[in-house]
Amino acid sequence: MRTLAVISLFATVAFAQSSPLIPTGISTNCTDFLTSFNEDSSLTSCTSPLIKATAAFGPNGTADSTSSDVTTALSSVCSGASACSATTIQSKLASFYAACTDELTTSANAEVLRLYDVLYSVYPYTQALCTKDNSGNYCAAEIVTASSSAASASASGAPESLASIAKTLWSPITGSDSQSTIAIVPNATTFANNNILFLLLGPSLTSSQICTACTRNILTSYINFESNSPYGPGLTNSPLLHGQSALYTEVQSLCGASFLNGAVAAAGGLSGGILSGAAPRMASSSSGALGAMMGATLIALLASL
Repeated sequence: MRTLAVISLFATVAFAQSSPLIPTGISTNCTDFLTSFNEDSSLTSCTSPLIKATAAFGPNGTADSTSSDVTTALSSVCSGASACSATTIQSKLASFYAACTDELTTSANAEVLRLYDVLYSVYPYTQALCTKDNSGNYCAAEIVTASSSAASASASGAPESLASIAKTLWSPITGSDSQSTIAIVPNATTFANNNILFLLLGPSLTSSQICTACTRNILTSYINFESNSPYGPGLTNSPLLHGQSALYTEVQSLCGASFLNGAVAAAGGLSGGILSGAAPRMASSSSGALGAMMGATLIALLASL
């Protein structure tokens, strides 16, 4: 039996031969793909700059959430973003969907869907983190400030406080092996309720807060990726991303139908495919790609909170 490393920056505790992120009770094709996927070294290479840049914000990190720390982390993320290309992610997504079609659609498996979501989100989320406003400031800081103000101003229907969100970003899962493997996975409820992957953009914001260059740039990051890589199960079925449809509708209502015209035109329209309903471990000499993807998304978002 291999002894798997304890990788704190992946928010992982793992001592077992099989990853708890590979669900049981799924098809052989899907199991074989996820097992192979977890050994894919190209994906850890893809996410390494992101993880390294944001590790200090992880659950075992020591960084203070000061404006300077966040800006430094974002700059590091964005300077290394080219290591994780859209083409690499798109290729893995196509293989994932082909191997696990039933688990993602007709016989939906929540754990498989979550893994697909994390893989799908890594590229556009990184692009969203790197967006800036018209003054050259990172949108992550601008939107978090606006969301925090909205939460303070409204006692009902407001987003959770940033501190509360940070405490419930992930949930532990335990493997079935005798070593009681533990892994940390995204808390889908927290992600969805707070539009985490859209940097907290939500309906509680006013038109002056949401009708900004940052909103346009963040949504464009997703629209551009989705136009070339449609979300296989349909975004309305996404545990982490399904809030995009409501966000898009809210933006159109508050900002006008022309607000996103450029992005939508470039994507070829949203009505038919994009918005419709159409992990972790790491061996000492291997990759743990499931863990890399989980860790990259989970830790990176901490830099924007």
